Amino acid sequence: MYSYTFSKDDTDKVTQKTQDYSNMLDDFKKVDDKYNLTTDNVTFEKQTFTKPSDEEIKTSAQNSLENYKQTSLQNIEDDYNQKSSDISNQIDELKNSAQSQKQETKKLYSSLKNDASNDALKRGLARSSIVINVLDAFDQNMIDEINKINEEIGTKVESLNNQKSLLNEQRQSALNAFDIAYAVELSTKIDEINAELAEEEQKVIEYNNKIAEKEAEYEAQRNKDTLDRAEFIEKYGEDAILSLKQNEKYEIALNYLNTLSKEEALNELESNRTFSYELGPTYFNRLKVIANQRKD
Repeated sequence: MYSYTFSKDDTDKVTQKTQDYSNMLDDFKKVDDKYNLTTDNVTFEKQTFTKPSDEEIKTSAQNSLENYKQTSLQNIEDDYNQKSSDISNQIDELKNSAQSQKQETKKLYSSLKNDASNDALKRGLARSSIVINVLDAFDQNMIDEINKINEEIGTKVESLNNQKSLLNEQRQSALNAFDIAYAVELSTKIDEINAELAEEEQKVIEYNNKIAEKEAEYEAQRNKDTLDRAEFIEKYGEDAILSLKQNEKYEIALNYLNTLSKEEALNELESNRTFSYELGPTYFNRLKVIANQRKD
């Protein structure tokens, strides 16, 4: 069985004819639009702008600063907690050291008393008032040493606790200073948001002003076209407009048919009712005559 394959040139010709025909129909519509005043309302879509409330703007500003706020507050707390923990550790170390010193002191004086008692016992002076006084002196010296240790540790711990109190005051001062800094940042952010909103609103206003101008131009042109059409009809009659339309369509159709061979042009006129519908009998018949007279 024989199979015919279209060449690229054949395909291109078909594509071109289809495009030419589509262009002709588009031109017909342009002629209709030119002579037929449309009653459809052309919609010019305007933009809208709704400004957020002051509370919404403030909330938006606060949300944008939330990370800055939390980080700053956390840094203040972390700094305070670290320094406070360091002081607490120093106090614990001092108390532990004092406890060790007191234990060593007790052991030392216990050893001294024991040596003195043993020596007195060897010499038969265990109940001597001199020995008793020596032992009592050891006890008093131990008490004095322990009191000295307690006094020294007490002074140092009190100093460190005072540092803790000062540290808490510094923390509160830092929080108060941040409150002021945050208020400034919040005010600045609110101003920035308001400036952005004002710019956006101005753009919408400018856009809508341009749309209003286009609406006015369109309405003015439609009114002018209506008046021109009314004057033309009054002077020449309604049929004159129809004749002008069909004449222009005749020229468009003739240009299209001239792109076809004589045989194709006649076939189009016979088989395609678009031509008779768009041109009317007078101009349609004129097209047929022209096509029949072609020499190709």
